[in-house]
Amino acid sequence: MTGMLSKSASSGADKCPHCGCKMRRMTTVKVRGKEYPWGPLVCDCEGFKVAQDRREAERKAREEAEERERQRERIEQLFRTSGLPARWRNRTFEAFQVTDSNREAFEVAKQYADWFDPVEGRGLLLTGTVGTGKTHLAAAIAMELIARGHWVVFGTITSLLQDIRRTYDEHARETEADVLRRLKRCALLIIDDLGKENVSPWVKQTVFDVVNARYEDNKALIVTTNLSLPVIRQRYNADPQNPNDTVSVGDALVDRILEMCKGVRMVGESWRKRSVL
Repeated sequence: MTGMLSKSASSGADKCPHCGCKMRRMTTVKVRGKEYPWGPLVCDCEGFKVAQDRREAERKAREEAEERERQRERIEQLFRTSGLPARWRNRTFEAFQVTDSNREAFEVAKQYADWFDPVEGRGLLLTGTVGTGKTHLAAAIAMELIARGHWVVFGTITSLLQDIRRTYDEHARETEADVLRRLKRCALLIIDDLGKENVSPWVKQTVFDVVNARYEDNKALIVTTNLSLPVIRQRYNADPQNPNDTVSVGDALVDRILEMCKGVRMVGESWRKRSVL
């Protein structure tokens, strides 16, 4: 090793390409009580420092560009796995038509996105008739949060249930546990059009299990629905006319949603009807 250090030291006579002076090793290393020059060759001249600063700036720029690319790829992956349909990816806050009747709902949704904290587990319950902009605001929140790197899963209640049912096929790429894990663990789950599903004992138990898991883990939830909560409660409780329907989770489901989500009532004329006229 001593020979290697001596050889390294002899290379310290190399001249600086900027000033022509002899360069020195950056540091020393002690071997058997004797110090030897060690490390890269450096010079104290201004030209060397400028070149060194330039190389350091270029290195940082490369690292920052690589980090931006990694972040871009991560966000693209979040969009691909979010379930947000292509049609809804232009439903941003900027594209939302604010009126006197929906201004309060818009401001609540925008503030929710601006101040979103996945640890708090706060959510929104967007209710109102068809075409008043509930899904638009939910999609705008999803777009905003995904762009900031949050894991969001968006789907109509029927599409989310279909995702689970597809896992029962013998050729399915995912298991039921995979899908349920995604629905339960994402930073924000958006259930669109709750109440559109055909309710069965399996549907009732599955929806409640997902909502309850998020409730217990303090995970954020957004629900949109055209129905009133009493109607949802009734649909998810046991049907007294059906002796085979023994699953009664309506009371617990609605209570969980009310505790997790701030209610936002959306009123006004249907934008879909208005766009046709």
